[in-house]
Amino acid sequence: MKNILWADKIKLKRSSLLIIVSLVPLLIIAYELVNLTYRAEFVEKQAEMFGAGSLWMYLIYDNSLLFGLGFPLAVTLAASVIANIEHQANGWKQTLSMPIARGKIYLSKFTWLTISLFLSITIFLIGMVFLGKVLSFEGDIPWGLLIGDCYGMLIAVLPIMAFQFWLAMSIKNQAFSILIGSVSAIMGLFLAATQTTRWFPIAYPIQSSTVILQYEGIGYNPDFSAFLVVNLIVGIILFFMGSMHFAKRNVQ
Repeated sequence: MKNILWADKIKLKRSSLLIIVSLVPLLIIAYELVNLTYRAEFVEKQAEMFGAGSLWMYLIYDNSLLFGLGFPLAVTLAASVIANIEHQANGWKQTLSMPIARGKIYLSKFTWLTISLFLSITIFLIGMVFLGKVLSFEGDIPWGLLIGDCYGMLIAVLPIMAFQFWLAMSIKNQAFSILIGSVSAIMGLFLAATQTTRWFPIAYPIQSSTVILQYEGIGYNPDFSAFLVVNLIVGIILFFMGSMHFAKRNVQ
């Protein structure tokens, strides 16, 4: 397994994977920096109107919406880049002809997808702390909320990761998987808005934040733990289904 991971790492060195997973958190942090710098008075009034206990709480809430939309798109593009390395070079026949279990090949590439998204989230976490410090937010850094909000997202997108990865690995035309991923990310915004559809997997990233806007204002998300457990179970099931399908499919 170690050799497969190493071989995939070498293949990914020449790809745009690092740029893609870095771009989404950096764009959101840049937006928040401009927003909090040039619209500081408006943001403070809005935070007060939403009943946020501090600007840290408001920042986490505001970013949960942006990251909940942007991170699934990063998942889609990253999965496409990883799968497309084999599709572009017509390398599947060569890769799958080696005496290695197909399940291990699938797991290796999914591991690199997870590692790259972990890096993306870490950049986002560092950026959030940087913002608060640079703009002199009052109060202590809410490490628990920030870490839960960032790394909880990695579990929240697990079903989307498993599905988009399987789609990208199965279909050569990556425009199709990117289209499906983009439409799903936008649909998630609308599905999360109603009680009947908010438990659809594509609506999870928007809701899997440690804070949420309630009638009393911005407060702790009571469903956070439930979303993580459901996402973890659904994601693992989808991953194994995708792995089994990949192991049996014919190579073109």
